Amino acid sequence: MKKRLLIFSWEYNGYHSVQGTALSKRPRQIAESYRAAGWDVTVVHKDHRNESGDARFHISLEDNGIRRIAVKSTDDTGITRTNPLSRKLETLYYIAFRGDRTYRWAADVIRCFPELGIAKPGHIIGCFSPRVPLYLAKHFAHQFDVQWLADIQDPIYEGVAKKMWPYCRRWMKSVLSSAKAIVHISPEWAEIDSGRLQLPVNTIRHAVPAMVPPPADLKEAEFRANHGNHFNVFYGGSISPDIQSLDVLRAVIEMAAEHGISIKILLAGNDQALKLFKDGLGRQAIHYLGWLSPDDMNRYIYNSNCTMVIPWSAERVGIPSKLYELCSYPKPIWIVGHDMGALSSLLNEWKHPAIATGDIETQLKAVLAAANGDTSKMFNLSACTGQVLKADQLCAAFLRLL
Repeated sequence: MKKRLLIFSWEYNGYHSVQGTALSKRPRQIAESYRAAGWDVTVVHKDHRNESGDARFHISLEDNGIRRIAVKSTDDTGITRTNPLSRKLETLYYIAFRGDRTYRWAADVIRCFPELGIAKPGHIIGCFSPRVPLYLAKHFAHQFDVQWLADIQDPIYEGVAKKMWPYCRRWMKSVLSSAKAIVHISPEWAEIDSGRLQLPVNTIRHAVPAMVPPPADLKEAEFRANHGNHFNVFYGGSISPDIQSLDVLRAVIEMAAEHGISIKILLAGNDQALKLFKDGLGRQAIHYLGWLSPDDMNRYIYNSNCTMVIPWSAERVGIPSKLYELCSYPKPIWIVGHDMGALSSLLNEWKHPAIATGDIETQLKAVLAAANGDTSKMFNLSACTGQVLKADQLCAAFLRLL
């Protein structure tokens, strides 16, 4: 009989309303890695796309053999009270006793669970954020009398006001203390949250996806006609001005122009990202692409000179998950901004040569070299000689903790 895995996750790649979030990609990578290793896999996630219609849930068997169950939430209204004191008390209640407001969805899962036809699993994984998939994993691990693992992608205080941290910590510790293993995506966050929880926290980094092959039609001639006079840098996704700065990028763009190099940011994302980049860099430095289909995104990346990751500030020590995703393309990655230590840790672990980070002059030299065909001062996955976790190795990484 095959072993069975049950995953609880708020988001799941391909079935979430936000395109390409890291929170949705990791649970799917875990599920697919277990399935490839011969496990029967069931994933329970929130119904973000109304697949359920008038029903409470929707069950689908995917082409890869994963049984996926989207469960509708009966209450997506969020904070409904108008009185400020009532709102604060309600927020405190959910953080202290229910994890967060997504408990309303967790309650729906518990109510309809007997109808889902889920057999006893070999073990269970709960994926955070938000917090209640952890609660669901604990709840059903106790019900089935099996072990469960907590997979944490954000610091445990994510989204919680500092004055609420003690209540959040108490709830998280009460739930996570029953887990066979707690897993974080970076050693920096693992160390921080281990201290907060007074519990051991392991690290399993984001996995590098399989290499994305070039599209059948690169449209290189068309691309060069429109963008051939620039050093083209592809950036896809959002940007958070409170934890990411465009100051170094702006300075490098201005100084590169003095050396005859025109840097153009090919930006794929939403209107908010466009506004932030325009405010930070100026309209002339950006070519806005909007949301792209996977094929179009592949074409732009393959035709660009490099891709780009903007590190987080000291307020959020860690590495943007975008770095791992971009490793699936045979393109250099320009990591533009100051490293707060997490990048150095990754480079040491993966045994990658030192690259340009931090000061503007060093970053400028990296771009000027790349414009002349030398990308060695940027990140290149092919330059890594150490152990790099691949997506199909996630199952083995988790099983080692049991």
